[in-house]
Amino acid sequence: MSQGGPEEGWLLANRYRMASIVGRGGMGTVWQARDEVLDRDVAVKEVLVQQGVAEADREMLHQRMLREARATARLNHPNIVTVHDVVEEGGRPWIVMEFVRARSLQDIIDQDGPQQPRRVAELGRQTLAALRAAHAIGIVHRDVKPSNVLITDDDGRAVLTDFGIAFIEGDTNLTQTGLIVGSPAYIAPERAQGRPAEPASDLWALGATLYTACEGRQPYQRNDAVSVMAAILTEDPPPPRNAGPLGPVLQGLLQRDPARRMPAETAAGLLAQIATDTTVPVPAPVPAGPVAYARTDPAVAPPREATMRGPGIAALDYTTGPQRPAGRSGTTIGLLAAVGVLTVAVIVLAAFFVRSMGDEDPPRPGQSTTPAQQGANAQGNNGNSPAASPSPATASAAAPQLPAGWTQAGGPGYTIGVPAGWQRSVEGRSVFWRDPNSAAYVQVDRTEWTGAPYEAWQQWEGEVLAKNALENYSRVDLRNVDGAPYEAADIEFTWFGKSGRPMHGVDRRVIANGQRYAVFVAIPADQWSASQDQVNGFLDSFRPSP
Repeated sequence: MSQGGPEEGWLLANRYRMASIVGRGGMGTVWQARDEVLDRDVAVKEVLVQQGVAEADREMLHQRMLREARATARLNHPNIVTVHDVVEEGGRPWIVMEFVRARSLQDIIDQDGPQQPRRVAELGRQTLAALRAAHAIGIVHRDVKPSNVLITDDDGRAVLTDFGIAFIEGDTNLTQTGLIVGSPAYIAPERAQGRPAEPASDLWALGATLYTACEGRQPYQRNDAVSVMAAILTEDPPPPRNAGPLGPVLQGLLQRDPARRMPAETAAGLLAQIATDTTVPVPAPVPAGPVAYARTDPAVAPPREATMRGPGIAALDYTTGPQRPAGRSGTTIGLLAAVGVLTVAVIVLAAFFVRSMGDEDPPRPGQSTTPAQQGANAQGNNGNSPAASPSPATASAAAPQLPAGWTQAGGPGYTIGVPAGWQRSVEGRSVFWRDPNSAAYVQVDRTEWTGAPYEAWQQWEGEVLAKNALENYSRVDLRNVDGAPYEAADIEFTWFGKSGRPMHGVDRRVIANGQRYAVFVAIPADQWSASQDQVNGFLDSFRPSP
């Protein structure tokens, strides 16, 4: 072995014959080699320690790398590169791994451009499975990014590689220098603040990785590492343009507060659903490049009218992040954790829809998506304080039994069951009941749409898509309602609320006694699965007056 490192043909541990270099990074060099004992190709990582580490710490670091590499070798998972052997030679560790014939996800993005959401969902599902297996034995990857996700040539499987940073961090003697090792655009905000890495940190990095795969660009792009870190600490990423049904998952994983970040089990379920649902429409990829948004002053946003209601389309206002320049930075570098006080001017960009809005609602059926059609009567209670319900209208003879703890409420021409304590407000033509403990709400309108409910929803959806009226709108289902005491159809979809929160809703259009109604139930996306009894309770208890 030469002074600068091994050469082609050099034999490691009297067993692994070096063939050629297949990759370099901040943590070392990866060689393709031949295991002369088992007669198979392997990948050998020559682990390098950054300059400036004291000799005593360097030795401690080597020992920690060896321990954690051996721990990683216990992982037998189809989506994790298998560690075959760990040896120490020439005063440093060498990690012998499965040789995977593959392209990295970063190479695929660079060469092929943005990827389709369903494909990204499947790759995300597999990568998350790998992370959960590692987390289960106490290993946090710490460097999840597109270049560390390999896509195999034979079956297109996602394989997570390079747990090298996991071997370095975690030792207080080594981290007290204040260094964070990782790729700036994929470092979770809590790590940028100098806090320890945790499983949630890997989830944030996974979200950034999937965002990059969908959009062809990183969620945070700046000209230097410090600017990237400042943006991660203070800003939301620009809304993705290509993510389609993945939008709510990306938003949930990229929550800056780890306590609010989408849990792994929730993300796993949503990714699996998206990956296998061929009925969900996906957008044609938009080439990566600068993102610009029209600016509107939120203080003078016009109220929305009731022309566009849809699965809960109540208010589709959202705030985007500032414009990002094109380009990418994939260099793995050391960054100072103590960034200090960062003063960043955040340009708040918003797209507002006309009509009075709930906290997270989209446009309603019969609601307009253009300011010219806004209603003048859409002023009312802001929904933040309880309001007395009017005397309920007479219900139909087949009034349903309400769930325990619910009360019967009503509006003009109908009754509906709501949980005790939900706060009522009247906003324009709509009546809202909101959960005081979450962003969930139910909204009922007397609407002006025409035609049969199913066809009306098709027309509404076409308008939403044509005007991009709901951020990250994605249909889950469109169905006629059978067995109800009225003619009705439901549309179920996901979208981003105006605060950027991923939401999931179902909107029911009803024709009864010559009147037309729309009943919309909206729930935060990460609470949807656990809220099905509540969703059904609202829809089943709605009764128009006879």
